[in-house]
Amino acid sequence: MKLSQGPLVSLFAEDTGVPLQQRLFDRLRGAILSGAIRPGDRLPSTRTLSRDLGVSRNTVVAAVDRLTSEGYLEARVGSGTYVSRALPEEAMAPALRLAPTPRPVRPATVPAAGAELLPFRPGVPAIDQFEVETWRKLLAKRWRDAAGLLLGSDTSGGWLPLRRTLAAHLQTSRGLDCDAEQILVLPGRTAALQLAAALVLAPGARVWVEDPGCPVQRTVLNGRGLHPVTVPVDAEGMDVDRAQRLAPDVDAALVTPGWQFPLGGSLGMRRRQALLAWARRSGAWIIEDDCDGGIRYSGRPLASLQGLDGGGRVLHLGCLERTLVPALRLAWLVVPPELVGAAQALRQTLDLAVALPEQMAVHDFLAEGHFASHLRRARCAYAERQEALLTAAKRHWHGAISLSPSPAGLHLTGRIDPGLGFADTELEALAAAHRLELPALSGFRQGAGERDMVVLGYAPFTPERIGRAAERLALVLDRALPARRRGLFRAAVPAE
Repeated sequence: MKLSQGPLVSLFAEDTGVPLQQRLFDRLRGAILSGAIRPGDRLPSTRTLSRDLGVSRNTVVAAVDRLTSEGYLEARVGSGTYVSRALPEEAMAPALRLAPTPRPVRPATVPAAGAELLPFRPGVPAIDQFEVETWRKLLAKRWRDAAGLLLGSDTSGGWLPLRRTLAAHLQTSRGLDCDAEQILVLPGRTAALQLAAALVLAPGARVWVEDPGCPVQRTVLNGRGLHPVTVPVDAEGMDVDRAQRLAPDVDAALVTPGWQFPLGGSLGMRRRQALLAWARRSGAWIIEDDCDGGIRYSGRPLASLQGLDGGGRVLHLGCLERTLVPALRLAWLVVPPELVGAAQALRQTLDLAVALPEQMAVHDFLAEGHFASHLRRARCAYAERQEALLTAAKRHWHGAISLSPSPAGLHLTGRIDPGLGFADTELEALAAAHRLELPALSGFRQGAGERDMVVLGYAPFTPERIGRAAERLALVLDRALPARRRGLFRAAVPAE
């Protein structure tokens, strides 16, 4: 039976907001419980399912692994994966016939290939600052030179010269305590999160996550069958003391100590020490997502959690898609020495290797100083563009959306004046109707919270475009006000 034409035919019928891995898990589980796929039936290979359904193999592997761990499927060495003849008892209880669906999370902020980048979309770096021609030459050279390597496979943690270069870079720039053997090179941030979660957490484990927080993190955790436990965030990051009061017995914490998304701010040193002490005391793990940690253009960042850790409880990940361009899907995961063997084996099992010529080109980009020069240019651009946004907001919005400067990150959060009469989701919808993107901060929350803030990205936009977009938003707001209040913004808006 071709599953994409049977039990899974409705998998992509509509975008429900539920992560794709969760939808695939739900459909397969439902097909098993309804008898559409019978006990003893052999499932197609994950590669075949991936091709038939038109989804990534990682998505299929994650769903199948979760069904296997929960007893719905069984893997037979050398034979394949089959529907279990003895289903888990709890699956037969009427109240549990359908898997619980997590609250939908906001889609990722990176635009699809070819999509138009509208102001003020957050989460996108200064693409125009990337040395495209330099990268093209490095990559082309490595593809020419790699002819003898194309029949080989990367079965360790990645190309060793790149891992050595990354180790030196991370020691210098982020204060990590690691060597090349502890680094695994992976195809993007999502893959690094998936590997970290699969390496140290079993399905059903509970994980502290920041609220509001990054949608990609929750999507990965839900896809692995893990249970996020939301913890409030303030100007100093995750409230670690409150987390221990709310849920002291979790298995891990997933944090962004370098620079939090979307609120901004770094995890304070006292909280870093408290988090590390909790992990050592309880035997829990810390997954340190540092993908935004290096995007700073004022002051020096605090030492990474991995560099402060003396107990081997931190897994540290970083990526290039947030500092260079979204299309460059290369990330790294730094694991404690005792997990290196298991991590390398799992990387191979999950098929998370990166093409060798691309690894080589990244090595050259770092070793020849292109990455450092890119960061210098990008930081100057970010400072200029943030100032342009602050100036334009003051000039055109007259306090309707108030902003404060930030020493890092790719966006600012704006607070909506209560007198404007808009909730954040209403302002988001109004802006979207006029080709502007102001994501509501409440869309990044899982718990209850105020609905008076929006997220405004500035990194990929020139100061001129920022000014025009701010002026256009002023006119949109003016037209949306009651007649008696119009004229507050008084903008003559040029075409975008």
